[in-house]
Amino acid sequence: MSDGATILLIGPETRRAACELVQQAPQGWMVRIGEPPRTLEQSSRFWATCRDVARSSATWDGERQTKQGWHDLFLSGWLIATRRQRPPKLMLGLEGERVCLIPHSRDLSEREMSEVLDYIGAWCATRGIPLKED
Repeated sequence: MSDGATILLIGPETRRAACELVQQAPQGWMVRIGEPPRTLEQSSRFWATCRDVARSSATWDGERQTKQGWHDLFLSGWLIATRRQRPPKLMLGLEGERVCLIPHSRDLSEREMSEVLDYIGAWCATRGIPLKED
């Protein structure tokens, strides 16, 4: 048990195994129970979609955006549209610039990332922006 463990709870056997591991864990270790994180496939699809939109003729605020720009715009839009508890925060930066603090997509659950991808698909569809299929 020196490296820890991750267990997907899919039935009574895995639940028992998780409980056993908790009982055996050294003092001071931590246990986290939560939704599964986004998948590598979802992450790849998200970035590929942002790249596709960046390569299209789509603009926002009168300018074409990079894939990072579309990443931030899509994530921010989804956070606002779904009224998540951790919306983006606009604040004054260290040198007087405007800075938008936005949660990282790497911290999203599998379910949340699925919602983001659906949000992007709908946004692109209403604007006629074609997306490549996986």
